[in-house]
Amino acid sequence: MKTGAMDYVLGKPWTELFDEAARLGFDGVELDLRAETYRDSEVWDEGGRRSLVDRSRRSGVEVASVCMANVAGLVTRPETHEQGVQAVADLRRHCDELGAGVILFPMIKQADQSEEDAFTLWRNGLRRAFELSDGCRARVGMESVGRTGRSAEQALDMIRAVGSPALGVYFDIGNADYQGFDPISEIEKLADSIVQIHVKEIGAEMGQGKLDFPAIFSSIKRIGYEGYLVLETEPGDSPAESAARNLAFVRSLL
Repeated sequence: MKTGAMDYVLGKPWTELFDEAARLGFDGVELDLRAETYRDSEVWDEGGRRSLVDRSRRSGVEVASVCMANVAGLVTRPETHEQGVQAVADLRRHCDELGAGVILFPMIKQADQSEEDAFTLWRNGLRRAFELSDGCRARVGMESVGRTGRSAEQALDMIRAVGSPALGVYFDIGNADYQGFDPISEIEKLADSIVQIHVKEIGAEMGQGKLDFPAIFSSIKRIGYEGYLVLETEPGDSPAESAARNLAFVRSLL
């Protein structure tokens, strides 16, 4: 397995992010997009992507994944649905250029929206996005977010409904526990549907809270997962120290 970190964990702008990740010993980084600015991002600019690839190659640190953040919410608003679909399709192409294998797609529904309506928009939107980006390698990983999350069964229902191998699950250990699910049980139900994993414990330092990380990591190994373990931990007052400490903890369990 490889280790990565979300960009904010390292406390550096993208111009310095890869070198900092290399200095600390990470294999990859996750770049986070924002709904308001994603089209202005380097990821959406041809020259910007070339620059990101250059920084990646010079540092030896991969672009492990790209997080769509609130951009994913565009899909569940009828008035922005087509924009969101096109963004997913475009981002698959951009990720192929960057060498990123995974797009993090947070499952964010609108506050006044029923689960049925959100499910329909997600299903239809992802189907269409995959049609528009047929042939791309980057996979979309659904992440369960918020206080009331979505179970492994619900994620598998969506995968079956969309009917594409391009769709999987971005499993978040901390989110699963926070939402009242047993991470080990969820991991084993999802198995090879997991395309990437966020590592954290909400409200505690890893190894100092209630989560049994050795048992969780044993379950990850048991399902044969070989992808990235990406830190989504708090940077604290010293991002480099926090990231180095959490990286050492993760590697002690591999």
